[in-house]
Amino acid sequence: MASQRGNHTFSSQNKITRNGSTNSSSKSRKLMDITNTTNTINGSRPSSTNKSFPSPSLKNSFPPSSRSGSLNININKIKDLKIRQDKIRTQRHTLRTQLIECEREIKTIKFRDLSKFKFELYKKKSKHAKYLKQIKELTQILNSKDNERDSLIKKNKSDLSSLQIDLDHNLSSKRQEFRESYDQKLTLWENELQVMENFEPDHEITKEISHLKRVLQELDENWESLQKQNLERQANHELQLKKEFDAFKEAKLKSIDNLTNKNLELLSQVTILQSQTTKLNEEITQIDTQTQDSQHQFSQINKSLAHLEAENNPLLNQSLENSLELENLQQQMENLKEIASQQEKSYNDTYSTVERELLRSRKLENSIIELNGTMRCYAYVMEQNLPENLLFDYENGTITRSLSDHVYKFNRVIPHLKVSEDKFFSQEYSVYHDICLNQKKNFNLISLSSTPYGSLRESLIKFLTEKDTIYQKQYIITLQFVFLSDDEFSQDMLLDYSHHDKDSIKLKFEKNSISLDSKLVIIENGIDDLPLNFNCDDHPNLPHSGMGIIKVQFFPRDSKHNDGIEPTPIDFYFIELNNLKTIEQFEKNVFKKESCDTPIALVLKKLISDTKSFFLLNLNDTKNVSKLLTISEQIQSINLLSKKKRKPI
Repeated sequence: MASQRGNHTFSSQNKITRNGSTNSSSKSRKLMDITNTTNTINGSRPSSTNKSFPSPSLKNSFPPSSRSGSLNININKIKDLKIRQDKIRTQRHTLRTQLIECEREIKTIKFRDLSKFKFELYKKKSKHAKYLKQIKELTQILNSKDNERDSLIKKNKSDLSSLQIDLDHNLSSKRQEFRESYDQKLTLWENELQVMENFEPDHEITKEISHLKRVLQELDENWESLQKQNLERQANHELQLKKEFDAFKEAKLKSIDNLTNKNLELLSQVTILQSQTTKLNEEITQIDTQTQDSQHQFSQINKSLAHLEAENNPLLNQSLENSLELENLQQQMENLKEIASQQEKSYNDTYSTVERELLRSRKLENSIIELNGTMRCYAYVMEQNLPENLLFDYENGTITRSLSDHVYKFNRVIPHLKVSEDKFFSQEYSVYHDICLNQKKNFNLISLSSTPYGSLRESLIKFLTEKDTIYQKQYIITLQFVFLSDDEFSQDMLLDYSHHDKDSIKLKFEKNSISLDSKLVIIENGIDDLPLNFNCDDHPNLPHSGMGIIKVQFFPRDSKHNDGIEPTPIDFYFIELNNLKTIEQFEKNVFKKESCDTPIALVLKKLISDTKSFFLLNLNDTKNVSKLLTISEQIQSINLLSKKKRKPI
């Protein structure tokens, strides 16, 4: 008892060497006599009881050449037969694999739910028909507008040509009239000038002319002075106007900037509708310019309109019928929508009811397992990697060997093709996890696999540390991850993966728990709190020989501190055994009750005896599946109620 509760250290290497004696025996086993194979074609072997003939008579009866020839013929026949047998075996194996793949595809096709896709396809078809109808209406409108535009363009060209001809004619006639009037006035003024030149001046007239010249000179001087005054006043007025304009400009610049910004915003909006507005503006301008010239055509248009009205009467009746039919179809569509919504509601109610019943059945199943006192043992099956002689019954949780009819029972047999690792933890495992947390008992999950299975570990970490879950709200979660081995270096997997701690990982056995001397991480924000090197890509597999332990502690958040005593945490251990050597050691020390000669065996016995156990057997390898099936029978035979009466190790 003192040695088991004390400190145990896992050394980096053990100096036990047992390979020396096994090498010679393994080599001797490989040496076989293959010369005497001529009589073993049909399964018969030479025996010591067969009668033998004397050697001299054989030598005398058969010459040496004939004996060697017959031997060569028999050997060649044997080789041909073996080659044919190998071909038949390979063909048989390929046919079996093809049959398995066909059955798998049939199963997947049977379990598909096509109702959702049909409903989405129906909605898309209805939308498609609606869009086609709108496109047809728009194309008709656009075609009519194009025809009107072409007719107006033709009319505009003809009117412009006629107006240009009239304008040229009017210009030429006006120029001719102006030229004639100009010539007449020119001759008239020339005659008057000639008369004035020939007129003799009068004395009074000369005086009057001189007086008028003086008056004209005075007027010129006055005009020059007035002109100077006007120029000065003009300059002053221009300066004043310029000042007022600058002030007005400064006052209006701000409003102009605001208007320009608004204008830019409006222009950005106008660009979307610009293609349509330009067409409409062109049509409007053309129509405005041609309204005065096209009034005489109204009578013809009225006649054509009357003719069109006579033709449109049957079309109007047909449109009324179509509108009534459309209303009926819309009413039918509304009825179908109402029926679809009712069916969807009933489907959702049924789905939620099924989910509640499944959760209730899982809780009931776990309660029955608790009352029976047996350990939980689940099988996680990859059928494509397992032998063909294994038959799986997922409803009853059994695996049967077809050759020996031996049945292996499990609490649940789960197919990997239908239930992924994430769904396994959220649907199958979560009920057991919640029961243990509610009972405040330490518990574990032991994963047994003959090959590395890093994706299961990654899904478990996501399930435990996911942000904003009920576990994060009710508990403070801490996590430790170590690798323990008897033959290799023990490692703290939360540290750098290249780090090898030669001082080993220290463990301490306590009541119903094991403490680890390793790095501890508090999970507050989900998986982001873990180190960057902790993911399935950086740690694809554990080292070869040993086991991985993930210890997670749940500290209740709502527990009150009495006299400074911290609340008791609930411990969870994830044990990962993924190589055959460690599994065989686990079987010997735990189930066959042999002496615990290794520290790993002490850890496993301590966890199985003092905590609730959940075994998950990952059946994904053809070679070593028999060993895992044998261990499943031994797990089912353990009774937890009897183990509670025994003293802890």
